[in-house]
Amino acid sequence: MSHKLNISVAQIDCVLGEIEPNLEKHYKSIEQAIDQKSDLIVFPELSLTGYFLKDAVSQVAMSDHDSKLDRLKELSKHIGIAVGMAELSEKFEFFNTQLFFHDGELIAKHRKVYLPTYSLFEEKRYFSEGTRIRAFDTPFGRLGMLICEDMWHPTSGLIQAHDGASIIIVSAAGVARGATQAEKPQNVIVWETLNRSMAVFTTSYIVFVNRVGVEDGVIFWGGSEIIHPGGSGIQQAPYYSEALMQAEIDLLELKHARVNTQLLREEKFDLLLHEFSRLSDQKREYK
Repeated sequence: MSHKLNISVAQIDCVLGEIEPNLEKHYKSIEQAIDQKSDLIVFPELSLTGYFLKDAVSQVAMSDHDSKLDRLKELSKHIGIAVGMAELSEKFEFFNTQLFFHDGELIAKHRKVYLPTYSLFEEKRYFSEGTRIRAFDTPFGRLGMLICEDMWHPTSGLIQAHDGASIIIVSAAGVARGATQAEKPQNVIVWETLNRSMAVFTTSYIVFVNRVGVEDGVIFWGGSEIIHPGGSGIQQAPYYSEALMQAEIDLLELKHARVNTQLLREEKFDLLLHEFSRLSDQKREYK
C-alpha cells in the first residue's frame, strides 16, 4: 500500500428528488477523477437525491443493492467512491446514508446518527437514526465516514479515530446561515473551525465535502476542504460553485503527527465509560 493517496472531492449541485440526473453527474465526476489518477472520490450528503426531500423520501429511497447503483459499483473497480443516498432498509426504515464502493463492491456504509430537527431542518420527521459509528478497512487503510450533524458531536470522530481511521470523510449539505459583516456567514466560519479542531484532536486527515446550489430558497455554500492532521488546510474548493478538487495526502505525515502528540494513546476509556454512564443515568432520572 502506497503511503500517498490522491483524493478527489466532488463539490456538486444536486437535482432535488431526481436520481437519474444526479447519477449522470456522478458518472461524469468519477470518470474525470479516474482520468486524473485519483484513488478515491467523495460526494456530499444525499448526493443522489438532493437534501430537502421531505415526504419525497419514500419515493426516492432505495436499498443499498438496488440496480440503480450497478454502474457506480462497476466504476469503483477503478477508484474508491463515497456517495450519499436515502436508504430503504430491509425493515422498511429510511436512513440518510453514505455508501463506500471499491473493487466493484459495497464495502461500507454509514447511517447518519445525529439528525438535526430544529430551525429549517426536519430530519427526524423523515429518517431513522443510525446506531453505529465505525471505521472500516480499505486498500487505502482504515477510513471513517460521518454525515454533517455527526461532525458537530466530537465523540463521533473520536470513536472513528480510536477504531483505526486515519482519514475521516465528512459529507455535508451545509447551508449558509447567520450573515455577518465578514465575507463568510457565521456558520461557515464555525464549520471550518470544526474541521480543523477534529483534525487536531483525532490527529486524522479530514476530507470535508459540502454541496452547492439552491433548494427551496436555501443556499448551500460549498467550501469543501481537506485538512492535515496538524490542523492546517491542504486545499479548499471555492464557495457557492461546483468544483472537482484533487489533492494528495501523505499518510506518513499522519504517522508523524500521532507519534508526536500521542493524544489517542493517552485517552482514558475507563474514565469516559464511567462518566458517560453516570450522565446517562442522570438523564434518565430527569425524564
